[in-house]
Amino acid sequence: MKSLLSSLAIATVAFASTAPAQEDGAGVDPNVAQERLVDAKIEAVVLYQGRAAVTRVTTQTLTPGLWKLRFDALPLTIQSDTLEAKSSSGRILSVDFALRPIADASSTPEAAALDAQLLKLNQTIAANADSLAAFQSELKLIESVGVRAAADASKDGGTAKLDLATLDGQLAWMAAQRTRASNAIREVTERADLLRKDLAAAQSRRAALGGQGTTIPSAEVLLAVATEGSVSLRLSYLVSDARWEPAYSFRAAPDSNAMSVEFDAVVVQHSGEDWNGVRLSLSTARPSRAASPSAVTPWYVDVQAPTPGIFYESVDSLSMAADAPAPTIAAPSKSDAWPAMRGRAALADRRKSVAQELSVDASVAGSGPSVTYTIALPFDAPSDDQLRRRARIASFDAPAQFVYQTQPVASDGVFLRGTLTNASAFQLLPGRASVFVGADYVGATSFAGASPKQEFEVFFGADQAVTACRELVKREDRQSGLFGGGLDSVSDYRITLSNGSGRSIRVELLDRHPVSRSDKVEVRLTNNSLPLSVNAQYVANELPLGILRWDLGMAPTPTGSAGTTITWTVVVSRSKDIDITPLPRE
Repeated sequence: MKSLLSSLAIATVAFASTAPAQEDGAGVDPNVAQERLVDAKIEAVVLYQGRAAVTRVTTQTLTPGLWKLRFDALPLTIQSDTLEAKSSSGRILSVDFALRPIADASSTPEAAALDAQLLKLNQTIAANADSLAAFQSELKLIESVGVRAAADASKDGGTAKLDLATLDGQLAWMAAQRTRASNAIREVTERADLLRKDLAAAQSRRAALGGQGTTIPSAEVLLAVATEGSVSLRLSYLVSDARWEPAYSFRAAPDSNAMSVEFDAVVVQHSGEDWNGVRLSLSTARPSRAASPSAVTPWYVDVQAPTPGIFYESVDSLSMAADAPAPTIAAPSKSDAWPAMRGRAALADRRKSVAQELSVDASVAGSGPSVTYTIALPFDAPSDDQLRRRARIASFDAPAQFVYQTQPVASDGVFLRGTLTNASAFQLLPGRASVFVGADYVGATSFAGASPKQEFEVFFGADQAVTACRELVKREDRQSGLFGGGLDSVSDYRITLSNGSGRSIRVELLDRHPVSRSDKVEVRLTNNSLPLSVNAQYVANELPLGILRWDLGMAPTPTGSAGTTITWTVVVSRSKDIDITPLPRE
């Protein structure tokens, strides 16, 4: 590394030493571009999934004529075909890319070949990441179709509209498509692992060469300048091996009607260049390397065997002013004390203003599934850093309704659930969430995402102070019908709820009863001690499937009390000569 830096320094001095001879106009052919090596700071980064768009900025004072401005030491992860340049004045004639050799004591072709291989591997890894994202999107689409088919079947359950043959065909098709997409994802993932191993091996071989010579990616911008003056030049390009993912913290206070939502981005980047104080934007879009669509391939059907911010012109100066120690001032006289006080007050106000500006939520551009969040605070992310850097996108309070949900037939515990509305302007993406109740950490969960104004639910774990106990009190078979030709299986159930939280709560209790799939078997729900829920969505979608739901309010259970009890009876009737599938034992 020291050898490389020394070589760069020598090249920079040699390159810069020719500038006076070129720029004084003596003996310069106006048809030949004057060359200059420029130092361009990374100003902004737009981070996608798997890659990033980097923008470097430089300001140069140029005389009229042709100029070839060279940007050296670009990263090996650069996607060379994405290079783009813009200038504040003049006309850009071309933007060229090259792997430029840096002279050293013993420069070798092997080093240049390895650098070219590293560049190619990084480009292949980026293309493979595109394929993985495409197959993952396809799998999500297949799953959404499956959810819709299940919803349609639930809506038509127990009616003549339910066509079991059609439903079975839909399920078989979805299973085949899911298997195909899952296999493709597995193959692309395995290919990515192999590519990363090849990349690590090539990097190891390249590092072993040490000071034997090197090449560096370089961009040359040919610019025609008509008038002398200052020219601002921006160079943009895509790099691979950089990504971000959403991370959330949901904080509930059951005694209030709101929940705190913290929306963060976790940034990981190994692009080969450091991002220091950049204006960071996080995009949900996926830049495509292909300009044309893929060809449509034949689709064959066969029998399938069952398969088990804000941009500041001088952010550095603001931070320096805020951090600099106050100057030593002699004790003011009565005549000049007031200006000194005003100066300190102005500095305090400026510090407050800067803190407020840099702590605001990210600005949002775009709509729907493809949006961009721009972070107000300048962001640092060194390359190959082992830390997963977090950037706060937004934090807000969302109106929420809290209810306890329990289904003792399926799981132990009474769980606190919050139903809230995304009251922000942010598209909340699918990701992982940390869940808190008050100051207590509950655990981690997956979050499906939510659009602005969309409702979503978050579970906050089981509350040990609220309990539900389910019992099969009695089951017996009884003869029924004329001359005892029928048989009834009668099951009596009981659930006892206890509220030890010390406050009144709402509880959503779920259970089930059998659903007959034959006109020779009848199921009846009798002796229900509490009416079932009248929730419209429940009545339309879940009740036909035999799901039982009770909505009840519970005051604190007095000490020594047994709590609230709900009882019901399920009767399954059929002819004595008909065997039915076994009933559950509890």
